Amino acid sequence: MKHSKASILSVALIAGLATVNAAEPLEKDFKYKDALKYYHTETAALLKQSLLSAGFAIDETNEVDDIYLDFASRALNAEKERIERIRDALVSQTCSEGDGQCTPPAAKKKIDKSKYSPGFGHFLTHDLEPGQAELMRWEHDGSIVQDYAVRVGLPPDLVPTIKAYVKDMGLLDIMTNMLYDDPLSPGDAKWFTFQSPYQKQSLAEGSSTDELRNFTWNVERPDKKWKSDMHWFNTADELSHEEGLRVLAKGGFDQVLAGIGEKMGLDSLNIDSFGFVAVTNCDRGFIHTDWEDVDGRAFNFLVGIESPDQGGPELIVEGDFKGEIYYGSNAGILVGDGTRHGTRECDHRAYRGVRIACSIYLSDVTEDNLETLAGDTTSIFPPTGKTAADWVWTQGGRHWSKKGGRSLVDDVGRKPFNVEDEMEGCKKHLCIRDDDEGRYRNSCMKTCNVFMNDEDYKPGTERREVYGY
Repeated sequence: MKHSKASILSVALIAGLATVNAAEPLEKDFKYKDALKYYHTETAALLKQSLLSAGFAIDETNEVDDIYLDFASRALNAEKERIERIRDALVSQTCSEGDGQCTPPAAKKKIDKSKYSPGFGHFLTHDLEPGQAELMRWEHDGSIVQDYAVRVGLPPDLVPTIKAYVKDMGLLDIMTNMLYDDPLSPGDAKWFTFQSPYQKQSLAEGSSTDELRNFTWNVERPDKKWKSDMHWFNTADELSHEEGLRVLAKGGFDQVLAGIGEKMGLDSLNIDSFGFVAVTNCDRGFIHTDWEDVDGRAFNFLVGIESPDQGGPELIVEGDFKGEIYYGSNAGILVGDGTRHGTRECDHRAYRGVRIACSIYLSDVTEDNLETLAGDTTSIFPPTGKTAADWVWTQGGRHWSKKGGRSLVDDVGRKPFNVEDEMEGCKKHLCIRDDDEGRYRNSCMKTCNVFMNDEDYKPGTERREVYGY
């Protein structure tokens, strides 16, 4: 009895799915990506085997030509992609373990290539899996842009978690309005005091009776050479820094650290600082490097948090020539040793828009790069000098190690560290001054609580136990 090609394909698809459903449980060392590659190249063979399993004769399977096989292959691929989209949506709405909080999936930002400029090069921007790290490549020929310019796939919860935190804390409102309503002059700075939304929730739920802790953030506007109204918002003491680490832990940043560490061949990683860059208009991007001569072991990881729909590409990265890129919602941009980059020119003032990126400094601390790391002046915390060097050293290898056993989720903190005031007569009410660029705080670090004392910090104890979240 002969069968039509349509009925053959229908039965083949059903039989193929039945074959998959009846398969043995996956082995522990099963490699999903390798299996997918094999699946794509062996679809035709799989369909023919499915036909034979369903009872068709060999000559009937030979009647199925490549057109039909291609159609069936695409149908199977489409179904696989549909299931993966459902899976990703469910994963992105999963409640955080322990606190019961759920974060909505991040909306995928549409990249409008019509806003690309012919005066800039452009990069390959295919989607990446969470933690997947790839050197940036030029779109026109696939060549590598720079040895320490990398795209890294973002965990689905990372951006929603960061954004929810700064919104609940009150910082997001400040960042979106300050540049219009109360902007700083170039070179000026200002201080803000916040309390943790995570601690407030713990108190509301009765799971904590601790007194609310206050911590400090700083905002400064770089000098006129930046040709923009850019403002930098950064953690300004150790407690606010530790808070930022809890945010990243909840957002799944461990995947990013592992991807970077493995791709760049590092021994370990720790997070040095956590902050944001906000801008409404930029006449000319100031091209610069964040790190030089650090043996490829220090980086700035940039993640888009807020961007006007009308806006164009947000970042310039320079290799043999300048290229422009959107941050997008799928990947962050890692810039390291000698990577020249800058803010892409923009003007969002007509619709009161603000572009916000999260800046996360990472390093693999060694004796050779310690002095350079401790001398960084990008943010007010950690301060510079010998005290900073001592503190940076206590952070070494804290959040990821190629040997395993280190993570943000199970973070046990830095090594023991205590600090004293460098001058006599320090007064707490003088710790936050807008006119001295933090010099008083740096001379009165103990009085100003720039660092936590070890009695409260509890080195060696899991952070979620110390802070309650």
